[in-house]
Amino acid sequence: MKYAALVSIVLLCIASTSTPDRPQAEQPNIILFIVDDMGWQDTSVPFHTSVTPLNRTYHTPNMERLAAQGIVFTNAYAASPVCTPTRASIMTGQHPARTRITNWTLRNSREAQDTGPKAYPLRSPDWRFEGLQPGDVTLPALLKSAGYRTIHAGKAHWGALETAGADPLTLGYDVNIAGHAAGAPGSYYGEHNFSASFRGRNGVWDVPGLEAYHQRDINLTEVLTIEANRAMGDAVAEGKPFFLNMAHYGVHTPIMADSQYVERYPHLDEREAAYASMIEAMDASLGGLLHQLEALDVARNTMIIFFSDNGGLSAHARGITTAGLGKNMHNLPLRSGKGAAYEGGTRVPMLMSWARPDGRAAVQIELSLEAGSRIVTPVISDDLFSTMLAIAGTAKPEDHHVDGVSILPLLHGEAIGDRVLGWHYPHKWGPFEDGTDPFTAVRKGDWKLIYFYPDQRYELYNLAADLSETADQRWKELEVFADMKQALRTWMEETGAQVPELRATGEAVAMP
Repeated sequence: MKYAALVSIVLLCIASTSTPDRPQAEQPNIILFIVDDMGWQDTSVPFHTSVTPLNRTYHTPNMERLAAQGIVFTNAYAASPVCTPTRASIMTGQHPARTRITNWTLRNSREAQDTGPKAYPLRSPDWRFEGLQPGDVTLPALLKSAGYRTIHAGKAHWGALETAGADPLTLGYDVNIAGHAAGAPGSYYGEHNFSASFRGRNGVWDVPGLEAYHQRDINLTEVLTIEANRAMGDAVAEGKPFFLNMAHYGVHTPIMADSQYVERYPHLDEREAAYASMIEAMDASLGGLLHQLEALDVARNTMIIFFSDNGGLSAHARGITTAGLGKNMHNLPLRSGKGAAYEGGTRVPMLMSWARPDGRAAVQIELSLEAGSRIVTPVISDDLFSTMLAIAGTAKPEDHHVDGVSILPLLHGEAIGDRVLGWHYPHKWGPFEDGTDPFTAVRKGDWKLIYFYPDQRYELYNLAADLSETADQRWKELEVFADMKQALRTWMEETGAQVPELRATGEAVAMP
């Protein structure tokens, strides 16, 4: 019989809501390893029912290790098809519809952050374009108050330029490594000083705080790993449990080959080979953290959660897929990609494991799930807030509403109850590609309903039978359609979801 993948998790879950904060000596370390724009298929770990050609394209042995010794979530979702809203949902436990951080942030102005073309008939509502700010209840602030050293490394992208929230130190972090307002690096190369100046862009995109690596032949992904390992070492040396938000800029554009890995992919076109090398570099970073945890002798007491902030980029900036299918096919069998209402825009890879599989030695309680188990229950990024607080044995403030739930019961083979998951993106994202119009969508059981605002159109899919969302069931399943419409409307009312406006008049579009 395989060893148990996780131990004591149920007790942690119960303690988080019924007992005072756990003494420091018993507090597990937590690493949230979050990748930018990584699709459900951008890995050699199969999250589908079988290994796919795309899985065979990528080389991610450290993800394979986590999958083998931990738990694989096959129906994990980002709360948004773009980055900032998902990241804010993890920080707060609240859905983007509730926080009103519904789009990616950068400039502190509604007009400047209107991402739709001026000729597009709809414009964004008056959303929270400044992003998270001091005073918001955040995961790192709560963990910090419970005795954790809170470390951020990489992409922050929570608060807009010229606001306090652009600096992770104002949101509950003790340590900030290279995080600021922008959601993409100027460059991945030390030779470029991680600056966009080499391609004629301004300093908004320049990665801060890494001057020691300027003019060196080194990749940003490796630099962030070196610095994160150093920060973990400092926390252990001081006897403090740590929370590390390991938030790589990769694999976001600009797609730039990592010279250590790109030669492995001569069969791919130049752009896709570069992308595959970025995936492998990300995986090597995961391996580097695992090695450091062993060296620090804290692997048994460190939980790792692997996640992506939205579905994989597919429409633009990509090359031809391995199967020669052209663009917008990079997430097959999922439809479309980043920015879209379809599964390719929001379904993401998720793994959860102790860094060493024998788990926390202090409590020998074996779970019913074995290593390598696959959980099919849908979960969403909102859930990570409550889950990590439960792991730490720390409760949220009583007056702070959360939309997510702790998923720890799933790891014991228990249910977390039937619920409606929702996605709300009242903006026009980037290119005119499949499913990138403003939308609201809900999933209930196997059914998914999407409402597109420009033409007030519904689409209904049974994901169990039609993962690729090709067969609209509105006219075949009238009772289901009616039930899902009510579920969507109720979800929007409960979260306070905003609707887009008509650009010509400023009037709100009708609610679904």
